[in-house]
Amino acid sequence: MRKQSVLLVFALTLVYWAQGQTTIVSYGSSWKYLDNGTNQRTAWRAVGFNDAAWATGNAQLGYGDGDETTVVSYGPNANNKYVTTYFRKAITVSNVAAFTGFTINIKRDDGAVVYINGTQRFRTNMPTGNITYTTKASSDAADDGNTVQTINIPANALVNGTNVIAVEIHQHTVTSSDISFDLELIASGDITP
Repeated sequence: MRKQSVLLVFALTLVYWAQGQTTIVSYGSSWKYLDNGTNQRTAWRAVGFNDAAWATGNAQLGYGDGDETTVVSYGPNANNKYVTTYFRKAITVSNVAAFTGFTINIKRDDGAVVYINGTQRFRTNMPTGNITYTTKASSDAADDGNTVQTINIPANALVNGTNVIAVEIHQHTVTSSDISFDLELIASGDITP
C-alpha cells in the first residue's frame, strides 16, 4: 500500500511539472492609458488602433487609495469624476499553439470590461447589455480593487504575433473616491518532453 501511495504522489508530481505556466503580462506592467473623459466608442479596442498619443504608466494605475504606482486623472471636478478610464497593452506571442489556454487575473475598482483583439473576454461588476463611456459599474467595489477577479479564456483568444489587451474601468458613481487597475495574463501549456 505504501508503495502505491508513493507511486501516486510521484505520478501527480509529474503531471504538475508537465503542465507549465508562463506569465505573459505580470502585475505592475506598463500600460497605455487615456484619462480625459472622452467617448472612445469601440475603435480603441482594436489591434490597429493608434494609441501613440495616450500616456504610459506602470500598474497599479488609479487614484484615491494611495497604493497607485501611476496616478490617473479623474477630471477637473472631484464631485463629477470621469466614469470611464481606458487602458491598452500590446503583447507579442510567437507560438499560440504551445498553450492550452490563458488566465486573466484582474484587480479592478469599481467595474471592468476586458477585450482581447477587439473581442470582449471578461466583464466584472458591470451591467449586462451595451457598455458606453457613461455606463456606471453595477456597485461600489468594497475591496478597493484588492480582490483578484479571474477568468479562463481559450487558447484561440490570442494569435501568433501582436495581440492587444484593452480594458475599460468604470466608476459606480461620479463622486467615488477611487479607481484601481492591474492585470496579469498567464498562459498554460503542456510542456511534456
